[in-house]
Amino acid sequence: MASSSSSSIPRVSMYDVFLSFRGEDTRKTIVSHLYAALDSRGIVTFKDDQRLEKGDHISDQLHIALKGSSFAVVVLSENYATSRWCLMELQLIMEYMKEGTLEVFPVFYGVDPSTVRHQLGSFSLERYKGRPEMVHKVHKWREALHLIANLSGLDSRHCVDEAVMVGEIARDISRRVTLMQKIDSGNIVGMKAHMEGLNHLLDLESNEVVVLGIWGMGGIGKTSIAKCLYDQLSPRFRARCFIENIKSVSKEHDHDLKHFQKEMLCSILSDDISLWSVEAGCQEIKKRLGHQKVFLVLDGVDKVAQVHALAKEKHWFGPGSRIIITTRDMGLLNTCGVENVYEVNCLNDKDALKMFKQIAFEGPPPCDGFEQLSIRATRLSHGLPSAIQAHALFLRGRTAAPEVWEEALTALESSLDENTMEILKISYEGLPKPHQNVFLHVACLFNGDTLQRINSLLHGPIPQSSLWIRVLAEKSLIKISTNGSVIMHKLVEQMAREMIRDDTSLARKFLRDPQDICYALTNFRDGGEQTECMSLHSCNLACAFSMKASVVGHMHNLKFLKVYKHVDSRESKLQLIPDQHLLPPSLRLFHWDAFPLRTLPSDADPYFLVELNLRHSDLETLWSGTPMMESLKRLDVTGSKHLKQLPDLSGITSLEELALEHCTRLKGIPESIGKRSSIKKLKLSYCGGLRSALKFFVRKPTMQQHIGLEFPDAKVKMDALINISIGGDISFEFCSKFRGTAEYVSFNSDQQIPVTSSMNLQQSPWLISECNRFNSLSIMRFSHKENGESFSFDSFPDFPDLKELKLVNLNIRKIPSGVHGIHKLEFIEKLDLSGNDFESLPEAMVSLTRLKTLWLRNCFKLKELPKLTQVQTLTLTNCRNLRSLVKLSETSEEQGRYCLLELCLENCNNVEFLSDQLIYFIKLTNLDLSGHEFVALPSSIRDLTSLVTLCLNNCKNLRSVEKLPLSLQFLDAHGCDSLEEADSVEHFRDKPNEEVQQRTFFKETDMPFYVLNHQATRICHIIHLLKNTTAHMFIGIPICITLVAVLFASLLQNIEVEEDLTSSDHERNEITEARNKHRKVLHVADGVKDSEQGQWIKEYANWFAPGSRIILITQDKSVLEESEVNHVYEVGSLRYDEALQLFSRFAFRQPYPPPEFECLSVRAVQLAGATESKDKTTMEHRFQCKLEVLDL
Repeated sequence: MASSSSSSIPRVSMYDVFLSFRGEDTRKTIVSHLYAALDSRGIVTFKDDQRLEKGDHISDQLHIALKGSSFAVVVLSENYATSRWCLMELQLIMEYMKEGTLEVFPVFYGVDPSTVRHQLGSFSLERYKGRPEMVHKVHKWREALHLIANLSGLDSRHCVDEAVMVGEIARDISRRVTLMQKIDSGNIVGMKAHMEGLNHLLDLESNEVVVLGIWGMGGIGKTSIAKCLYDQLSPRFRARCFIENIKSVSKEHDHDLKHFQKEMLCSILSDDISLWSVEAGCQEIKKRLGHQKVFLVLDGVDKVAQVHALAKEKHWFGPGSRIIITTRDMGLLNTCGVENVYEVNCLNDKDALKMFKQIAFEGPPPCDGFEQLSIRATRLSHGLPSAIQAHALFLRGRTAAPEVWEEALTALESSLDENTMEILKISYEGLPKPHQNVFLHVACLFNGDTLQRINSLLHGPIPQSSLWIRVLAEKSLIKISTNGSVIMHKLVEQMAREMIRDDTSLARKFLRDPQDICYALTNFRDGGEQTECMSLHSCNLACAFSMKASVVGHMHNLKFLKVYKHVDSRESKLQLIPDQHLLPPSLRLFHWDAFPLRTLPSDADPYFLVELNLRHSDLETLWSGTPMMESLKRLDVTGSKHLKQLPDLSGITSLEELALEHCTRLKGIPESIGKRSSIKKLKLSYCGGLRSALKFFVRKPTMQQHIGLEFPDAKVKMDALINISIGGDISFEFCSKFRGTAEYVSFNSDQQIPVTSSMNLQQSPWLISECNRFNSLSIMRFSHKENGESFSFDSFPDFPDLKELKLVNLNIRKIPSGVHGIHKLEFIEKLDLSGNDFESLPEAMVSLTRLKTLWLRNCFKLKELPKLTQVQTLTLTNCRNLRSLVKLSETSEEQGRYCLLELCLENCNNVEFLSDQLIYFIKLTNLDLSGHEFVALPSSIRDLTSLVTLCLNNCKNLRSVEKLPLSLQFLDAHGCDSLEEADSVEHFRDKPNEEVQQRTFFKETDMPFYVLNHQATRICHIIHLLKNTTAHMFIGIPICITLVAVLFASLLQNIEVEEDLTSSDHERNEITEARNKHRKVLHVADGVKDSEQGQWIKEYANWFAPGSRIILITQDKSVLEESEVNHVYEVGSLRYDEALQLFSRFAFRQPYPPPEFECLSVRAVQLAGATESKDKTTMEHRFQCKLEVLDL
């Protein structure tokens, strides 16, 4: 019998091995030798010579020891079963084994395993026969003896001698204990989410053999995830094996697959097996493991042969087995028939920063100055865990001073970390030469472009480029998004560019560095013949540079020329001197932003040119004559405001895309466009005025619908349009049942549409195309006019595939119902009917089961809604006559049917019985009640147990916010002038920092949340300002001001005071001064209007301890002068690009405007007074400068 190795039992027992034995048989023989052998190997073993066989139950000490052990060695000797305590101990051991918490190894010491299995001889339990109280125990003992006899262990009768036997046991136990060492995955950022996702895919309850692939780019953490998964799940499997880094080990063993087969069999079977061939190894695996439940991890696989040698077929393993394969190659998984794949993505910003801090700092950052530096370092990693680790370790080794880190970060920004570079290069180096070529082209030119565009540009010089690009995606070097964009991770892109820089031949082939390009253009004969790709960001030129057109023309191998600049940079530093032909015959891409010439050289004849992109150029005409451009697919002259006419395009037989937006002086469209039946995508701005508006209509002459465009002065016809975007003065008509004026019309489809018909040229000039397969339709006016001209609307368009429909500001008075009604839109997912004049919506909308998002802004006449149980996001801003959201007669069972998650009722003041209606939306997470006139919150809000964000801005009459739901994390309450009570602060006071996440309300703008607490250990989530109140706050002032404030009384609530704070101003001042004279305070006074207020604020500055900072915010600079402040920071207008981003977040809920709204967005930003500043520093940097002014 086993017990502790010392006379005293430790409070917490933690052992590697628990020895179970019959003391009288083996204490002084095998057990003593085995204990010594294990102890010499550093294996902590539970064993003692003391007898604890007292009573009828296992002692607490043994329970603790056994539960705290990872492994149990049971020495089954001749008299083992004669001891009831040994049998009880064995029963407990086998129960722990079945639970998966204990590994068991039996040693049959002088006994036959069959004797134990069948309870014969001394293992017979017949002695307990006739004792009713023992029946249940005997049954459990029989079960335990039978179970342990079937385990793989060691039989002493087959050993040479006892010394050899003990050595074998000790070696095997040592190996198994090593494999069972636990990984502390609790602190690994993001690991919990990975484990949850993988457990779901593995479906451990199933008895099927499951093969799972873990796929992702190099350095993303696949091996770490696999190790944690193995650590968590492998104890449930007796047969288990983890083979790490197969691709590297394979090279070390000359790609000998037998090495891995031997390793796997030895690890699982504890048997040294000799294999003469890989095929023999496959047969041995199938023979030995075909009936075992196996957990196998193959890590870092890069060849199909490796999988085929180790786990080619599921039937090689027993029922319930789980095979995990980690790889960078999705193609490998597909070839091996792996159906379940877990894709590992990069960390988000929050998790990346958390991981960086864990590694870079042993504790919290040494000072506040390291927060922004940590963010910078994390951003350099772009969410890649291996890069985060490399940067954190690099900076951790530097002196803990901000200036030292600043210098180190500058070095990291200039070049990729060497270890990260090597990790990422592995995937590139494993590519064939054609794949490498495509990879470098994507890295230098096409990152972020569409797959279709890249294929068309590369197809000539690189046949089968489409296939190679998909191979890059399979190899985790790029991603192809759902909308067809090719995305390369920033670090992979940087790795490619550094490889080009370091390789002379590649550096001549791919020119990107401005200095190298200037040298090549000046000395084009020195290596210029090798140049295939030139990509120049003209803003990065050190100074203005002039070049002759003939220099480019003589680069006979040049295929891709791209000169680009910032949108707000009006003049390019690269000047072009026309002398001879500019376009070499080999050129496929000619992209030149703000092209400076009035026309392209007439002698150009670029037969292979696929794309001509001259956005915002100075062109007046494209070219004279008819150049041979039979390969041209895309022509983009967007924003070329001097362009007066287009040339004859009849010679361009492959043209598919034509972009003519914002060409304000374009006089017309030539008839030759009518011969372009191949055009699929058209973007056009038309400014002819309402009297000569562009007629856009859809006719149905046959069973299929066709788009028609009729221009006042052009007779043109097209047959293949699938994407149309037209802005300007438009008269729209759909089969005479859907007509009116609009300012923007867009039809979009991702599908190829066949040519189905043509028109007689004698008919009215119009462009036609099959359009009934479109999935997106937008018809808009850009501003809403109350009681404006109504768009006639008798029936819905017959678009069976339509998923998104926007009919905005059209003053539609009634939404059709009946046969031609809204129920026809069975696939609709997003519907925007904002700015219309209907009073109600059809009840048939309940049948639109796929409808998830509905916008109804500025529907001033809307009074009630139909039942919309399927909608998840509903926006009703400014529906000022809305009375009802649901029918209150509905039963309580209806409450659970509503799927609404986000509801915006901003300025919807006339909703009746609001509290009773809100209770129907029990799944709400975001609720906006801004602009309401209630004095107290609707009582039902407390019952919205999933509510996370509540917005109450400009609720002028609101006086209290009581009894908020416990789930609430964010409360937005700007402009609540009457709000007096601070109970909302109390709601958030005990919520820890880690529960708080930055949240975007209705995905419109990112609102920062600032820390507010004198101890900096909690976050205050409430945002509201109270007039005529002394406020204590923490403020950020980047460009516009967002304040987080609470009542000064709230500050005093954090201090135990017994005085009555309702006393006089003088007494309150004395109390305040007494409480804060030893505190270092940051105080912000916003909206200071006159010098009297400024002087008063200056006086109470003496109430606070040295080192305090007082910030005054005012529109009157004289106030600051009279208040004698130390420093003045003047806030300027937003920089152009910042203003455009801010506008887009509010207008479109995304960082940048959609292409069709780009021009209008620019106009709006200019109206707001944004300046085209030459200052290119980031807002983050400028904010840091402001903090430096404070000299904290």
